[in-house]
Amino acid sequence: MRIIKYIFIGILILGNCSNTISQNRNDLPGDLILAFKQGNSISLSNFFGDRVALSIQDKESSYSKSQAKQIMSKFFNDFPPVNFIRKHTGGKTGARYVTGDLQTKKGKFRVSFLLKEQNGKFIIHQLNIEKD
Repeated sequence: MRIIKYIFIGILILGNCSNTISQNRNDLPGDLILAFKQGNSISLSNFFGDRVALSIQDKESSYSKSQAKQIMSKFFNDFPPVNFIRKHTGGKTGARYVTGDLQTKKGKFRVSFLLKEQNGKFIIHQLNIEKD
């Protein structure tokens, strides 16, 4: 009987751990990942703050929201996305980072971005895209 009790407690603990992991993974807005998959710079720009640090293929600077939207539009036109595969998500309350692979018609890119929560919404503060 004691063995069954310990097994039950172990299952509860593992269940709580997996819920925490899935919450951390799923608390990112689905529209954000979809914007990368579809190459939708308009939807993506909804997650930009007033300024965003962009690093795309060795060109790095801080841009206004509208400038960053135009740059991402050009990038998606030059490299039409086929899929975005999220590889890793992490962070803490109020801040998240995501790394993944952006598969395009012209090659694969490694993408990473840092999000911070502002007024209950995740905002991209930093976005890096480099050729894989």
